[in-house]
Amino acid sequence: MPGKAGRMFGDMAGEHEDALGFFWGKARPDGADGGAGPAYHPLVAHMLDVAAVAIMLPGSECPGLDRRQLGMLVALHDIGKLTPAFQHKVPACWPVRALGPCPAEVVDARHDVDGLLLLDQVCEDALAPLFGAADDGSAWLPSEKRHLWHAIAAHHGSPVSAGQGRARHLKRTPCAVMARHLVRLLFDIFRPPPIAWMPSGQLVQLQWKLAALTIEADWIGSRARWFPYVTPDAVHDAAGYFWNRALPRAQAAIACAGLGPVQVAPFAGIGHLFPHIGAPSPVQAMMEGISLPAGPCLLVIEDMTGSGKTEAAMIAAHRLMASGHARGLFVALPTMATANAMFDRLAVAYRGLFQPSSHPSLALAHGRALLDGRFAAAVAPDDGLDARAVSAQRSEEAEICCTAWLGSEARRALLAQVGVGTIDQALMAVLPVRFATVRLAGLAGKVLLVDECHAYDPYMLEEMAALLRFHAAMGGSAILLSATLTMAVRQKLVDAFRQGLGLDGSVPLSNTTYPLVTMAGGDGVRELPCAPRPGLARSIAVRRLGDERAAMAEVAAAAAQGAAVAWVRNTVDDVIAAAKALAREGIGVMVFHARFAMVDRLAIERDVLARFGKDGPAAARAGVLVASQVIEQSLDLDFDVLCTDLAPMDLIIQRAGRLRRHARAARPVDREEVCILSPDPVADPDPQWLARVLPGTAGVYRDPALLWRTARALLRAGRIDTPGSIRALIEEAGDPSDVPPGLMAASDRAAGKGFAAGDAARRNVLNYEMGYVPEAAFWDSDVRTPTRLEERPHVTVRLAVVREGQVWPWAAVRDASLAAPQAWRQAWSLSEVSVARHTLASCPVAQGLAEAVAHARAGWSRWEREAEDRFLLLVLHEGEGAMSGHGRN
Repeated sequence: MPGKAGRMFGDMAGEHEDALGFFWGKARPDGADGGAGPAYHPLVAHMLDVAAVAIMLPGSECPGLDRRQLGMLVALHDIGKLTPAFQHKVPACWPVRALGPCPAEVVDARHDVDGLLLLDQVCEDALAPLFGAADDGSAWLPSEKRHLWHAIAAHHGSPVSAGQGRARHLKRTPCAVMARHLVRLLFDIFRPPPIAWMPSGQLVQLQWKLAALTIEADWIGSRARWFPYVTPDAVHDAAGYFWNRALPRAQAAIACAGLGPVQVAPFAGIGHLFPHIGAPSPVQAMMEGISLPAGPCLLVIEDMTGSGKTEAAMIAAHRLMASGHARGLFVALPTMATANAMFDRLAVAYRGLFQPSSHPSLALAHGRALLDGRFAAAVAPDDGLDARAVSAQRSEEAEICCTAWLGSEARRALLAQVGVGTIDQALMAVLPVRFATVRLAGLAGKVLLVDECHAYDPYMLEEMAALLRFHAAMGGSAILLSATLTMAVRQKLVDAFRQGLGLDGSVPLSNTTYPLVTMAGGDGVRELPCAPRPGLARSIAVRRLGDERAAMAEVAAAAAQGAAVAWVRNTVDDVIAAAKALAREGIGVMVFHARFAMVDRLAIERDVLARFGKDGPAAARAGVLVASQVIEQSLDLDFDVLCTDLAPMDLIIQRAGRLRRHARAARPVDREEVCILSPDPVADPDPQWLARVLPGTAGVYRDPALLWRTARALLRAGRIDTPGSIRALIEEAGDPSDVPPGLMAASDRAAGKGFAAGDAARRNVLNYEMGYVPEAAFWDSDVRTPTRLEERPHVTVRLAVVREGQVWPWAAVRDASLAAPQAWRQAWSLSEVSVARHTLASCPVAQGLAEAVAHARAGWSRWEREAEDRFLLLVLHEGEGAMSGHGRN
């Protein structure tokens, strides 16, 4: 109830309070954005709108705060807008009653920086009642209060710092007086009890969470569609506005955004999620009955391909959600292609995680589709707003920032109740990129499920360890899936999660059983052997092919027998060369690699799955697929004959999982054998041992000793016995102490680069303990901060064609469903190709196309438009039987 807080501005300390209503928080003085009604939205109204959203958002509970304290803190986020520097951005809305006539010029300053100074150094006396002592008498230090001021003031995506000179200036301006009156008004509305002093661990967690919550609430609370502009009269009774307008509108806005509360369904067994599973596999049964820790936990599931790990992980995730540890799920995959396959599996099962009356949102983290149209439409950017040229003065406004940031489906998936995306989107949460805290908060309320977690280089492994530390510290649980983890990697990831829980010391892992489930939580670490799934035990023979001619002959012979044949090559160039060579021999070939535009890649993926997948008809299976590493993980493919270039042991085992994967009545070639194109692993290889046979592979996998150990172990064993020999093969190939003299120099260089990459990652990732402060890292946008270390940087090239004088996305030409202009945002995402910068660094505009190209780029998000060196537009021209485009290296 409003109570005494309903008194009017004029009844308080004096005339300054009455003037507060004339400071603007959002403005459209000339009818911009198509809005009607008042030219501006009062600052007090906007601050209360955002506070109401923060209070109402599901999962907004912050450690150590009740809702009155939370509302008060979040409302203060825009106190910096009281300054002349901000109010002068729209002279027509200048608050004459408070600041006198509008001057021609003012000293420019950022309102988030000024807000930090007002909170920390100008209003410290007025804000003192917000902080109380602990039971033992511990009181808040100024540096501890500053943790909270950084969290709420720096709401434009990255922390801010401020100088003393600016603070001294602000203390002498009328806005200092207005700021103190505004603080008293908020105290009168929220009536917060003093915030009890809290220890550093709890304070740091609160800072990270509060920073994210403030940004998300500001985004939603800034949308004029959900919070219509009001006149100053509406906030004359500020408390009445908060109770009667802001809170009801916040509840409706959160629902419109697809972020409303959902109820998790009680766990009712595996049959509830997966009715088609009659007899659970051993790992699924274990996840159904295992005793889970009381708090956040980490589960590492190592099991064979085809064992049902994904379904087992979903069972564990549902149990964690049902016990109150999470409100949703984010599934992270190594590539976009694997994300597609996972999305299809979850699209049917995800609603079983929630009560039938709930409406959870499901989002795929790239341009293929968003299943839930309500979520897509509500959280998606306003195309009209985003396409328009935004002035520099408005570029940091919350609605503009939200529009630009959420322009990518990849980012939106982090806010959905169930998101499926690449591991890169999750790793961004621990890199110093703008709005990293929003990613952190999006993950913190979810179970983080990471598939194929073995496929990391040293740089990504350090990022993954940092992500687990952050996720555990924020109270999240994680499930990691892998067919093949080394003991060292498993130990590192478990240690990282325990560090996030605040637990000291490492608990040595020792169990070498396979399959294995490792569970870590506040009550310790358990290693739990699991029985293999009946019928999955296999013994696959291994045969070496000495050169490409031998591999060609093997593929041709199998094709002549009508077999389904795959040849996995380690570079795209080798894929293309092999396909051309086979075609010259009259052999029809399908080609699948990562250098296709996404629209074409997805179409090829569908064709490959339809032909070589589990349900591929026997009559259509005959054929040859030459592919890169895109088929080695997560895609359910089944070949009669498999050839592969030599690769690290874990990847060879993954590739072998695509051989005779499913039971079939008859196969043209009746033998379980993997053919590996590899040099002979002689005892004393020379420095050119690998490059002589596989020059492209030598550029991809830089440690020839790792490949030498892999080849030696496989040929010495003569076969891959699953599950019996998996652990031994992985550990033998991964032993860094076994390096022959001829490969020592190259192996040392690779090891040095690995150590350097790990060090680079440790320097780049955010430091949780330091908190949300500018000193923690160099903050930049996520289009400039890579999750993967590249020796040769890449650029994103968007392919286009000219139709009737207009520049069209390539995907809009290839797929008629994307031809409508309203679908072009998605079409541009589907027209992308990643290209090494040394081959293509710019795409000059052809004469006569400048205006059409500019119009096309105007439809991209602001961040994409600004990153001109990262997002290139290549216009293709039709020639004789081909398309061509021109650029510069």
